[in-house]
Amino acid sequence: MRNRAFTLIELLVVIAIIAILIGLLLPAVQKVRDAAARMSCQNNLKQMGLAVHNFADANGGKIPMLGEAEEGAHWTAFILPYIEQDNIYKALRFGSTDFASGTVISNPSITSANPIERQIAACGTPIKTYRCPSSTLPDRVYDASCYSPPWFAYRVPCNYLGVVTGLQPNDFKPAAGGSGAWPTTASSLHVANLDGMFITRPRGSTRLAQGGQGGPVSLTSVTDGLSNTAMIGEAEPQNDLPSIGNTQEDGNAGRKDHWYIGGDDFDNWEGTDWSEQGGSTAVRINYPRPAGTNPGGFDADWGAYEVSFGSRHTGGANFVFGDGSVRFIRDSINPTTFSALGTRARGEVVGDF
Repeated sequence: MRNRAFTLIELLVVIAIIAILIGLLLPAVQKVRDAAARMSCQNNLKQMGLAVHNFADANGGKIPMLGEAEEGAHWTAFILPYIEQDNIYKALRFGSTDFASGTVISNPSITSANPIERQIAACGTPIKTYRCPSSTLPDRVYDASCYSPPWFAYRVPCNYLGVVTGLQPNDFKPAAGGSGAWPTTASSLHVANLDGMFITRPRGSTRLAQGGQGGPVSLTSVTDGLSNTAMIGEAEPQNDLPSIGNTQEDGNAGRKDHWYIGGDDFDNWEGTDWSEQGGSTAVRINYPRPAGTNPGGFDADWGAYEVSFGSRHTGGANFVFGDGSVRFIRDSINPTTFSALGTRARGEVVGDF
C-alpha cells in the first residue's frame, strides 16, 4: 500500500490558507499590542497625577512649579520621591548646578562627588514612568543646548509634558527685562503669567531656595474644576531628534525636544524654552511637523509644533487631569474645548469631549 503524500496543489492551498489566517490575525495582534501600550501609558500618567497630589499634600496644597527657571530643573525632578525614585532625587542639587557641561561626560556617575556629574547622570538614567511604551525614540539622545558655544549631555527623551497654557501657542520669549512682548505681533507672556496648572514663579523667586518647594499654583486655585483641567499630557519628540540633537539648537521656535529632570535651556533669566517640559492646549493634538527645515527665529508654525501634545497611539493622546483621572482625548476634539481644558481659572464651560 502506497503512502499518500500532499500534492503540490494541496501544499500551495495549505500555504495560502495559512497566509490568509496570518493576514487576518496580524491586525488583531497589533490592536492588542496598541491597547496594552495605551493602558501602560495611562498607568504612567496615573502615577504622575498621584505623585503631584502627594507633593501638594506635603507642600501646603501647592503643586510643583513647571521648573526652576534661571537654574534648569524640571517638574519631573521635583516629584521623583513620589514615584519611588528617591535615590535619584537625593543625588540632585538644585540651585546653581548645571545639567550639562561644556565637554560631554561619557559615563557620568550618579554617586560622583561632583554635583554637575550627578545631575547629568540623573538626566541620562531611564525612568519607566516617564516614557510611553509606544515611543520610538532611543533611550538616550546626545543633546546640545541653544547657547554658543553649546553645552552637552546625554539625556532621556520624555513623553509627558505639564500643561502650561490653553491660550498661548508657543514658548516665545518676552522682551529682555521681563515686560512687553517679543515680537510684538505674537503672544509671549512670561511663563509665570500663563494660565495652566504648571507654571513657574516670577523673577526673583524662581529658585527652590527662594520660594520653597511648592509652585505658584495650588489645587484650590484651579477654579475651573480639577476634573475639567488637564494637568499632564503626552507628547512625542520629533523623530529625527537623535540625529539633530548634537547640533546647537535654534532659539525661539526650536526643535521639538522634551527631557525630564533638567535641561540647560531653562536656566536663563526668563525661563524660556519651556517646551522641554511643558505644552499648550492652544495647539491641536498631533499638530503636524512643518515642512522643510526649522528656520529658527519667530516662526509661528514651528513654535506651535514645539509646544504641541500628541502620541503614537491612534487618534489622540492620554492626559491626566487635576483630579487624578486619566482620559484619552481624541485629536478631533473641538479646538475651543481643548483650549479650555488647559486653563485653570478662566471660567469656560466645558461640555462632553
